[in-house]
Amino acid sequence: MLKLGYFLMIAAGVLLGGYVAYLVVRTVATAPGLGLFFKVVILVGAAGLFMTIVGLIIERRRDKDDYSDDGDD
Repeated sequence: MLKLGYFLMIAAGVLLGGYVAYLVVRTVATAPGLGLFFKVVILVGAAGLFMTIVGLIIERRRDKDDYSDDGDD
């Protein structure tokens, strides 16, 4: 039951994050005062930020799951 609740919570967070990302992309893409170059720069920066956050989350989960590593590298 706990895994189901955790899955539903993660799914809701992913859907909410996707909707926010959609709103940001739509707002930037339809902004009349921004040139094409600045729209591309803003969207590439947002994509980089998103990928960095996802990468940090994945790396954190990978480090937490690796119990055999004692840190004496």
